[in-house]
Amino acid sequence: MTGNNGKLRAVFLAALMVLSVFAGTVAFTGSAAAQEYAGGAVHYNDSSTANWTIEVPIDGAISSTDQIDSGNVTVLDDGDAVSGAVNFAASQSESSVNTIRLNMTQEYASNDLEVELSGSFADSLQGEYSVAYAAESFDNDDLTSNETVYQGTTVAIYNVSGEGPFPVEGEDNDYFQNFGPGTNSDVFYIDTDNLDLGDYNYNDGQMYFIVRDLGLDVSVDDLNVTTDDTIEGTIEARDSNRPMTVELLDSDGDTVQEKSYTLSGQGEVDYEFSADRDTGEYTVLVTDEGTLIERETSTITISEADDRDAAFADGTVSEQRGDIVEMTVEMTSTDYASITVGSPDQGIVANATVEDEDGDDQATVYFNTYELFNNNDEPFAVDSDSDDSITDQDVGVTLGDLIDAGEYDLEVTAGEEQYAADSDGVATLVLEERSTDQFQMWTGTAGLSPTDLEDINEALEDGEITQSSDIATGDWAVHQLVASGFEGALDARENEQRTTQFFNLVEDGPINLTVEEANPGANQDADELVLGSDNTTVIADGANDTYFILVDTGEVNVTDGTSNYNLPNDDDTELEANFTVLNDDFGPGYDFTPDDQFDDDENEETLVEYTVVEPEVNVDEPFNVGAASGQVVSGDATLAPGTELDIRIRSDDGVTPSFLKTASPVVQADGTWNATFDFSEQNVGDTYEITVSDENNLLPSDTTEDGEVVEAVQTTAPGTTEAPDTTEAPDTTEAPDTTEAPDTTEAPGTTEQPATETPTSTPGFGVVVALTALIAAALLAVRRDN
Repeated sequence: MTGNNGKLRAVFLAALMVLSVFAGTVAFTGSAAAQEYAGGAVHYNDSSTANWTIEVPIDGAISSTDQIDSGNVTVLDDGDAVSGAVNFAASQSESSVNTIRLNMTQEYASNDLEVELSGSFADSLQGEYSVAYAAESFDNDDLTSNETVYQGTTVAIYNVSGEGPFPVEGEDNDYFQNFGPGTNSDVFYIDTDNLDLGDYNYNDGQMYFIVRDLGLDVSVDDLNVTTDDTIEGTIEARDSNRPMTVELLDSDGDTVQEKSYTLSGQGEVDYEFSADRDTGEYTVLVTDEGTLIERETSTITISEADDRDAAFADGTVSEQRGDIVEMTVEMTSTDYASITVGSPDQGIVANATVEDEDGDDQATVYFNTYELFNNNDEPFAVDSDSDDSITDQDVGVTLGDLIDAGEYDLEVTAGEEQYAADSDGVATLVLEERSTDQFQMWTGTAGLSPTDLEDINEALEDGEITQSSDIATGDWAVHQLVASGFEGALDARENEQRTTQFFNLVEDGPINLTVEEANPGANQDADELVLGSDNTTVIADGANDTYFILVDTGEVNVTDGTSNYNLPNDDDTELEANFTVLNDDFGPGYDFTPDDQFDDDENEETLVEYTVVEPEVNVDEPFNVGAASGQVVSGDATLAPGTELDIRIRSDDGVTPSFLKTASPVVQADGTWNATFDFSEQNVGDTYEITVSDENNLLPSDTTEDGEVVEAVQTTAPGTTEAPDTTEAPDTTEAPDTTEAPDTTEAPGTTEQPATETPTSTPGFGVVVALTALIAAALLAVRRDN
């Protein structure tokens, strides 16, 4: 610690000496002739008097007739008298009658300070004395610790008795300088701009100080802006929570606007100025208020902005009422556009301002027509992943029910001013009646876990969701509903998992979905599926008005009104799904059934029937295979296409060598499956058991069949065996009371045809092939007998 203290003190003294020497030759300005005066005037913080002080040492004698008061002594800042919050009391120094001390009521940080002597002062003393502002001040009688100062800071050391010298010596460089206060002064100062960064020893170890770099820097985001833009940038330093003065300067260096900022805890802060001013060249000047260290940006050019404009990309925008309208606004020379939907005459007025934050000169805005009557004054939105934003919106007229079909005005104005008298662009919003267009059934494999539209599309592409009205118990019953008008109520424009919202709409809103027995029997109420978020998933494709309502038939309960039970997996259950849009009298705020299609007391019902069937897997006969490769075992299943089966063929006890063959075929779109095995290493007569199970364990029990390895038979294709000799007709058995058949002549040009071999196949797996082989063998035997 002692070494460091010595360094700091040395640095400090060196700095002060430099300041003293530098300030020793300051020229007078104003009416007084140029002359030298001792020490140099300095504004510093005198802790011994708890005052910010300006000391002005005079190189000459102050007459007893000179009046040292506020009438004859004036403090100037850049030529203007300092007044207001800063007051001072002028007097002669106690240590020298030729030193003027001004005790200030507060610090006045400026590099343009001067003290002006006038009035009763002798002509030789009158004039303006430049004053150095010392951001750091140290009492020479109380230098007991290490100190840190930022390079560029002016440092004062006061209570210096005598002429010195007070040496400052660099610890890491060859800097050395003796300092002293000069005549009529007990203060000297140093400008640390003259010091390299590093450690310094003041007055042979009386104090050590370190000169550091504040690292003040100012940047500007764009050097070329228009009058519609904003001048923005960032201030950075190696210290935190420091107050900064930020000035926008014109080409003459005059301040046109000034702001104050404070660095964050990370030593940075963003600034901004409006560029809506005279065109030309500007710079941004940043001053650290604690040290008066300054940094200035490169030249910023402000040019005149083009005329602002805004327009809709499409002149007509169509959608169904209740859905979400998509509209794109194009902007020129502005980042803002204000949109108005409707008019007082049309019974709806909704306004919004959108900001083009990504700078692509356009923004896509979504307008939820359902929210206009849903006590929501924020029907406008942008995509959640959009860089653009809605900055303001409101609904001027609230509707009592769903907005009517019809045409509505669209207006857009460049800028943030809503309700502009003259719009820049117009378009027409056409809202059509909503409708339910399709309700059909698909089946999905039980292994699906759908959470979004991507899962549905992948399952469709992979054949794991296929269109069918037969759904095995345990698989998904996928109801595909195509219906417009519900996108807004379900908020389904970019949200896809809408299970909760769908059932909320069923419970509180204008729709209903029931699935019940299709044929309950005479005088019996139909049992109904108990649908809910625990067994049903709703995935929305809102842009296409399509909703997939997936019911897990293995989890859903059926109620008869008093008790619940599971869908049976050993029998078939015929069901009817009914999607209903309730009539206009259902409740206030609902008007989803078109008046021209349905009466006020009539619901819109859309039905689809399907069957939940017993999960089954069958194996095609015959169950025997040949002792060869390429042996196919096939069958069919009621399980959803895409379901993976587990096929095992295991040798019976006593078969040597034993074997186990496995395969994992997938149920195809037509419900069939097949697997190929190699039995070329097995013996004729080996017996085995075929076992089939499914990956989702939907089968009540595994399907099993017994089979045997039989000899593979060489077969020939029909019509390719050796042709019989047709020269002599074969003997015929004499029939009672018939004449002998005449001889037949040899057919001309008929030659013997060689038999053609075909690849071996497994007996029993091709009935036609087997019959053909038997017929060919019989013909050959007849020919040989003859």
